[in-house]
Amino acid sequence: MTTRRVLITTLLLHLTLSGTVRYVDPHKEVGGARDGSWDSPFSKISECAVLLAGPGDECQVRAGVYHEDIVVSGVRGLEGNPAVITGYQDERPVIDGTVEVVPVEGKWDTSGDKVFGEIGQAIWQFFIGDTMMTNARWPNARWSDQSVFDGDKWAGVGDGSHIDLANKEGTIENRGSSLQDLKLNLTGAMAVMNIGKFNTFVAEVKHHDPEDNFFTYHHTFGNFEIETGLSRYFLEDKIELLDVEEEWHFDKDSMVLTFIPPVGTDMNTAKLRGKVQTYAINITDSQHLLIKNLDFFATTIKASSSSKTLYVDSLTFDSLKFMYPSYSKRMLNDISLIEWTDISGKFRGKRPDGCCGNFRFINNYFYGSDGLALAYHGDQGSVLKNNFFKHNDWTSNNMVKWGGGMATIYSDSQNDVIERNTLVDNGNGCGIRPGKTSNITLNHITGQCFGFQQNDGAGIQVTVKPQASSAFSCWNWIKKLITIPQHNVRVENNWVMDSPKYGIRFDGERPNIGEHGNVIGNVVVKTNGVNLKGDYHTAMNNFVVESDRTNSKDVKVDGKPAVWPIQGSTVANNLVGPDYTDLVTDPDNLDFRPVRNSPADEKKVGPYERSGRFYWIPGRQEEKASSPVPPHLSGSVVARRRRHVMWLNAYQSNFHQVYFGTTSEAVSTATPGSPEYVGDAKGGANVKPIPAKFRVVPGGTYFWRVDAKVGNKIVKGDVWEFTAI
Repeated sequence: MTTRRVLITTLLLHLTLSGTVRYVDPHKEVGGARDGSWDSPFSKISECAVLLAGPGDECQVRAGVYHEDIVVSGVRGLEGNPAVITGYQDERPVIDGTVEVVPVEGKWDTSGDKVFGEIGQAIWQFFIGDTMMTNARWPNARWSDQSVFDGDKWAGVGDGSHIDLANKEGTIENRGSSLQDLKLNLTGAMAVMNIGKFNTFVAEVKHHDPEDNFFTYHHTFGNFEIETGLSRYFLEDKIELLDVEEEWHFDKDSMVLTFIPPVGTDMNTAKLRGKVQTYAINITDSQHLLIKNLDFFATTIKASSSSKTLYVDSLTFDSLKFMYPSYSKRMLNDISLIEWTDISGKFRGKRPDGCCGNFRFINNYFYGSDGLALAYHGDQGSVLKNNFFKHNDWTSNNMVKWGGGMATIYSDSQNDVIERNTLVDNGNGCGIRPGKTSNITLNHITGQCFGFQQNDGAGIQVTVKPQASSAFSCWNWIKKLITIPQHNVRVENNWVMDSPKYGIRFDGERPNIGEHGNVIGNVVVKTNGVNLKGDYHTAMNNFVVESDRTNSKDVKVDGKPAVWPIQGSTVANNLVGPDYTDLVTDPDNLDFRPVRNSPADEKKVGPYERSGRFYWIPGRQEEKASSPVPPHLSGSVVARRRRHVMWLNAYQSNFHQVYFGTTSEAVSTATPGSPEYVGDAKGGANVKPIPAKFRVVPGGTYFWRVDAKVGNKIVKGDVWEFTAI
């Protein structure tokens, strides 16, 4: 009897934990009612999502395009056995926030190069084919060539600009005469204004006359002084500004859409789509939920806690692709904040009762967001790992009150792990803005705020907050350590490059300063340097060169990598200065290992040691080997120092096969039996010696390839090429 009860209990427990798997496939013909079974799948994801309840419940979504509002609420998965919404096997369904745009009259009208017509639904983002159109603006810039990120495509702010707080009115004077030269009345246009250094605001132009070289706006952004030499602005969303290809305008009152198509567009076959949705998936009151293997186009995800007891926690977002996930409603004369991808375990800014806010963002892709790419607000130990962020936030319009600014990735959490993420050419002044006591490791940040559209900031910006009390007591001392975000922050083994901003910055002004942060083993090249404000920080083994600000005009192997004095800090074994070619192997080609027997090698300074098998390369791991060292198509590889090739291992692979030769064809077709086969790299190794028969000499061009074993499959790598000098 006892054995029988145990078996029954075990069976019931298995059934409880296994959950129910349901399917979504709108293309499958079904004879009767759709119940989510394999033979009768749902036609909508929302029909399946509403049934998610407990551990192991799954919605497996077949390939297709889905346009719908998906609500997920009341889910109670378990650790190790979450509820799941996922693409079926290797299929990648697309969740689309746009609708087809067609004229109500059935045909577009034309006037010169402009196309126009009334449409049936308000839109606030517009696509023609693969081109995202740019809101009609001045000065002109385009999304397609990324000139929207260029601060030089904004107008300068003149010395007569000022804020009248008493009357809540701001005045922006144009630097030069270009505004009045337009001879347009721009009252009612939307002004995007970087007038608060790291704060960019949006307001409607309250008054402007064609002969004026200034305009006024309603000022609600707080008390600060416009630093005119640093400030800039542009105007958009008025029909008079529509004057070049790839611009568009929508009048919400007449419902008339007007645009100038990209050059070469055939309007008979062109596909026109407009954004009509902000969030495709809304998550509330759910714990232990996994969303995986989905693509989002012009829409995104929001998770929020609706009360102190109905909160979100333990959510995982894995291998999602977000294309143009968020966009401002400025075209609709809406000046409210952009609604970006936002995951929050907090209710009204506070931690809910019980627990909350542990999130995991794994292997996701964010491209083309207007506004932040990602913000999350949690409590403990969120993980942001192996994600890719490119060309996000070209206006940096992320504030409605003057304050500390935002970032491409914004965390309001603590004890996070931010690891192996790649950020490329994003617009905000800050790249990663971590929460308290976080580990920021092995991230590759390049081109942050590359167009200088916003002032202040850094690739990695660690901030401080006011302390709760200045009175001394044991408890206040403990609270101080808990509430200072920089305490025990670890910024380690990151590459930050090619940015007009600081590479790494610990911010703060007395009396609110940070303490006991750690900046260890980072590479910071062609930035504004490293700025560590505060006390008792540790800065060791960093490589900071070709920066606008360093402490030394000469090479130091034990120098401070910042212009700010680092009071009471441990500062050692850093390599700082403009003349480092005799110390580092080939930094122009991303080889930062010390030259053998150089002072850097002997004193063990900088972030690397000479290793036979391993060379850490930060950033996102791709489906195949990536980030070659030397870089692909480099024409300046130093022959006398090129004895190895190195790469970033493929995602979830620790075994690679390496090929090297002098012709592309031979390397491309090589197999393990070919002369070009160099050998394998096991156990996560990513360094391979170049065979003597292929010795690198000046003027020689070389080709190589790295294949990865992922599971039981060999993923063939790209053929890379370099030329030696």
